[in-house]
Amino acid sequence: MIGRVVVMEPTDYERWLTTGDTIESIVLEGRRLFREKGCSGCHESKSVVRAPSLSGVYGKQVPLNSGEVVTADDQYLRDSILLPEKQISAGYDNVMPSFTGHISEAEIMQIVAYLKSTGDRPPGEK
Repeated sequence: MIGRVVVMEPTDYERWLTTGDTIESIVLEGRRLFREKGCSGCHESKSVVRAPSLSGVYGKQVPLNSGEVVTADDQYLRDSILLPEKQISAGYDNVMPSFTGHISEAEIMQIVAYLKSTGDRPPGEK
């Protein structure tokens, strides 16, 4: 059996009690964070900064500069946010800053949920 534990601040927990915690609300929160944290400025197809598009990446094979190929799963996305130098996508330079200390585990989970939801759609499109 697989499960997860989410630790929240008391105010976030109170909000969750009144609004519920549906997949849709996690995805919407992740979408908001994707924009708020600046991810969309580099990782959307229309971005100016040269970075890999994250649209539909979840579950796909990602070639790396090292010659390895990895699957874009929860751990890969988490590491890419916190340790961007660990596995650099093939054809890209290591220009992404680390978000270690600037983003919570809950926020990472929300962004990952959003990326899972993008499928073959560009991030942000419904």
